[in-house]
Amino acid sequence: MFKKTLTALALVSTVATAAFASDVILNDENTAKIRTMLTEQGYEVGKIKLEDGLYEAYARKDGMKYEVFMNGAFEVVKVKED
Repeated sequence: MFKKTLTALALVSTVATAAFASDVILNDENTAKIRTMLTEQGYEVGKIKLEDGLYEAYARKDGMKYEVFMNGAFEVVKVKED
């Protein structure tokens, strides 16, 4: 019984992870959306890439360099001073 439960749990977590990862796709449309959103917040946006399932934008604001991380829903989840 325990082995079946553990196997089912592993399968569910794998499917959930794959579904989440598929939400984050770096294409021209998403890049433009990220660039527009961050520009409206006062950032000058440079390179945008994917890192650990998040969008990562290299940006400047008020003379400082930042790495802005966004999830698949385009919500800022972390801002790191570079």
